[in-house]
Amino acid sequence: MTVTETPWTDFSVAPMAVDLLPSVIELEEACSLNSRGLEGYRKMLSNPQSILLVAMAPVSPISSIGPISLLGVFSGEVVVDELQIDNLAVAGQWRRQGVGRRLLKSALSRASVLGARVATLEVRSANATARAFYEKEGFTPVGLRRRYYANPPDDALLLSCEI
Repeated sequence: MTVTETPWTDFSVAPMAVDLLPSVIELEEACSLNSRGLEGYRKMLSNPQSILLVAMAPVSPISSIGPISLLGVFSGEVVVDELQIDNLAVAGQWRRQGVGRRLLKSALSRASVLGARVATLEVRSANATARAFYEKEGFTPVGLRRRYYANPPDDALLLSCEI
């Protein structure tokens, strides 16, 4: 078996670190997500209510994914009793390998410890893949924000789940 035949399923989820921020932002942009940017993430890293996670592949000399083996990222913040999810991004070649699910489950667990009882997010109404993922993970539609996104124009579907 080679790395190109089957992607690694052995990966870890860890807190985001400052040295990974450029790669985090690059991954978010590659996934067409809005990013908080370098300064925004630096501020979030000092906020104890922030939940910032990365999924990392084991370092391997035969790795085909570059020097930093970043597979996915999660960003969100607990406000009162609600986890407000900003972004969940998984590198294209690592989708459908459990990366997003493990990031989400880890974030929900941490949010619960911080007192969150519910998680909410917005997703493009046209993003059927993301919608299906979140619905499979227990999120249900609770609202719609018309013309929320600009490039390209789209509505935001509000999703929520109990933690």
